[in-house]
Amino acid sequence: MRSNPEEIAAYYRQAIWGGQYRTGDALPRAVDVAEEFDADRKTVLDAYRQLADEGLVEVKRRAGTVVTYAAPMRWMGTERYSRSLRARGVPAFAADREASGQPWQRSDQSTMVQRVRASPEVAEALSLPVGTEVIERSRLVRDAGGRPTQSLTSWYRVSDVEGTAIETSTENTAGSGGGYSVLDGLGLGPTQVTEDLWPRMPLPAEAKLLELPGSVPIVDFTRWARHHDHVVEFARGLYVGPRFRWSYTSPISD
Repeated sequence: MRSNPEEIAAYYRQAIWGGQYRTGDALPRAVDVAEEFDADRKTVLDAYRQLADEGLVEVKRRAGTVVTYAAPMRWMGTERYSRSLRARGVPAFAADREASGQPWQRSDQSTMVQRVRASPEVAEALSLPVGTEVIERSRLVRDAGGRPTQSLTSWYRVSDVEGTAIETSTENTAGSGGGYSVLDGLGLGPTQVTEDLWPRMPLPAEAKLLELPGSVPIVDFTRWARHHDHVVEFARGLYVGPRFRWSYTSPISD
């Protein structure tokens, strides 16, 4: 049975993600791939176009199909929330960039803030009655090339952050070190963070938001940030799976 474009794209996608082909390497000629996979040249070119749409390769005249995928960023786990980074004016998304040797600027993050009624999930997380007014802060982060890497929406009690930069700042980050630096100034800086990660395929609306074809996996992210026993932020996010390498260092309890 002859291979289809999806099968050929999947093979080279995994080869690129796995490091068999690195940035600047050329993929094999379409005619050679067609022979190897028992396909015609058009099928291979369709597969290469899929990879180009995903930002993994670029088709260049004379040079062929060249890998443009960069090594994934290091996602630093709870280290990205450290007070020392916040004090230096480094928000969490930028901490990942710095740890990965990648540039960043505050305008990489776009923000929308509004007051909404708490859904059952948000109400439970913040220990509020369903329908209570809360502050919702949504962010979309792009890399230096303009491609989305993650989205994140946080919810806060009005009584905790009303009138602060978390509610009023709609350009870039809320504070110099992100929203947690604002909470620090309120005496509500997070002392504990719980995170829940779920790798999966994106829904159509999620793929549109992150400008992805449906074949690229995402990581569904949930976070509870506490100041001692008080949940000060509940957040839900989506990360483009292949853009990050998840790295954690944690103490081992007795």
